[in-house]
Amino acid sequence: MMPARAQPQQPAPANVHRIHMGKAPAVSCPVCGQKAHTRSSTEITPTYRELYYRCSNIACGMTWVASLSFERVLSPSGLGDQFRAPRPAQQRPPGEDFGQMSIFEMIPKPSG
Repeated sequence: MMPARAQPQQPAPANVHRIHMGKAPAVSCPVCGQKAHTRSSTEITPTYRELYYRCSNIACGMTWVASLSFERVLSPSGLGDQFRAPRPAQQRPPGEDFGQMSIFEMIPKPSG
């Protein structure tokens, strides 16, 4: 019996739904059409995230923010129907990134 000849895989049409496991959705630049790279993302709430994109075309170089939001439930969670609480961003005092001391750290504390 002869083994079946492998068929060359055809590229998927552009309008086919693609599943992205653990990665940001693939996006093309709205100006030049080249592939865009996700630079970072920020979770605003548990159901809304901002994605920061940059065009891979050096001549274009456009950067933009896209949003990713929760639409609807297809299958309910076995853990309940409540969304987790948002994690607020931790506020750091200005200058802490550079090792700068707070003025209140410089003032001697009263004894007694």
